[in-house]
Amino acid sequence: MRDDLKTAADGKLSNQVVAAAVSTDTANITLNWGTTYQRMEGFGAFAGRATPFFESPKRDTIMKQLWGTDGLQLNIVRGEVMYHYPFDKTTGTVTIQPAGTTIDMDASSAAYQALNGNQKAQLAQLWILKKLKERYQVPIMIASTWTPPLSMKNNTSQESAKNFNGLNYSCCSTDFANYVAGFTKAYQNEGINFYAVSPSNEPENVFSDWAASYWTASHLGQFISNNLRPALNAKGLNSVKIISSENAAWGTANSFLSGMDKSNVDILAGHGYVEIGDLILGKRGLNANPQTWNYATGNRPTWVTEACDDSGVYDATMTGGLKLAINMHKFLAECNVNAYVYWLGMLAIRNNESLICTNGDGSLDYPKTYDVMGQYSRFVHAGYYRFNSALANNSTLKVSAWKDPATGKFSVVVVNPGGAETRTRIKLSGFASSQITSYLTADNTAAHWQQSAPVSAQADGSFVVIVPPASVITFTGTAQ
Repeated sequence: MRDDLKTAADGKLSNQVVAAAVSTDTANITLNWGTTYQRMEGFGAFAGRATPFFESPKRDTIMKQLWGTDGLQLNIVRGEVMYHYPFDKTTGTVTIQPAGTTIDMDASSAAYQALNGNQKAQLAQLWILKKLKERYQVPIMIASTWTPPLSMKNNTSQESAKNFNGLNYSCCSTDFANYVAGFTKAYQNEGINFYAVSPSNEPENVFSDWAASYWTASHLGQFISNNLRPALNAKGLNSVKIISSENAAWGTANSFLSGMDKSNVDILAGHGYVEIGDLILGKRGLNANPQTWNYATGNRPTWVTEACDDSGVYDATMTGGLKLAINMHKFLAECNVNAYVYWLGMLAIRNNESLICTNGDGSLDYPKTYDVMGQYSRFVHAGYYRFNSALANNSTLKVSAWKDPATGKFSVVVVNPGGAETRTRIKLSGFASSQITSYLTADNTAAHWQQSAPVSAQADGSFVVIVPPASVITFTGTAQ
């Protein structure tokens, strides 16, 4: 009797593997413990739209499902350096909470309803970030700037970057740096210590109507070195890192960052959307084939600070989920990014720009993109390192392996975008493990991450598992 059938007969394999043991191998994965790549710093989401997040009667559940242990277990939250805070140029003081408000004020109260839209957004973000620290001790909080205050722009009446509208360098570089530093200090005074701030969001976007600011690579690099870093240091914020340049397209970020002064940039960042050529052709959505940056990063971490399927068509199925899975795999396993931040945590409508959506009756809707995000964020924790996972006899699966050197825990995330069930043998090189457990996301799974019974090792130390079609499945274990 073959070893795998004998082991199954002994009751050491799950029913799923017993069924697979009589078929022909269709994939081999070899995990090489000794070949290590980048360190993971985490996964996150943008905190809102802050106002609908704050006003949602489901906001506590939403927060728990994104950052709580029962949910995605995100460890990063991205906020916004909003452009409309009151700012005292003389003292450099930014007021982040509207006068006469408390962060726990009832969203249905007359006092709250009397606030204007900007004030509601300011209060909402403060509430979200303070509650995230209080309830979930989220360790990495970052903030990006869409645009400087309008008074500091070339066109002071326009919040967008159309017609190359950006910071007025002749008058306002110092003021804008002090504004970002004042915002960061004001949050520190509220108990929120930002891990990093970014002075620009999509600096090349001169087409869209929303808040934005046009930057050249040269001006952005000069501003960071000559203005922003000194302004942060002057307020005692020396440990706050600077993120740049957060271009909408990964390839654009490559060319942008390669040509700018990065001496005071701590985190190199881009977004995960289609490249500019695709955008011109009318395509939208997630980048299905991002390329590794071709310039020396100086061993600085690289982050995806925003990504989603913004094509405008809501898809709660695995079709949409697999788009995200491929995007995440490409960035993590091929572009070696250290952190991945989704665009929106929630929306008060149904749209693939957010991980959690809201149905017409007010109930929450969880598209498969939520589940796919969890396949990485729940099982690849900050401090894990990617290690070698060699795929053979198969050109469809996409595999990444991750380990915690301190505990020996490891996770193997397998994406199967194909239509065939795949019998897979996982071989271990340089380590051993007695059993692994799988967590499955597919169209027919009721649970977000459907857990299997543990699968025991074969006589040769390998594992035989089934990877269902159109699925993402993570296998976890502990090295011995």
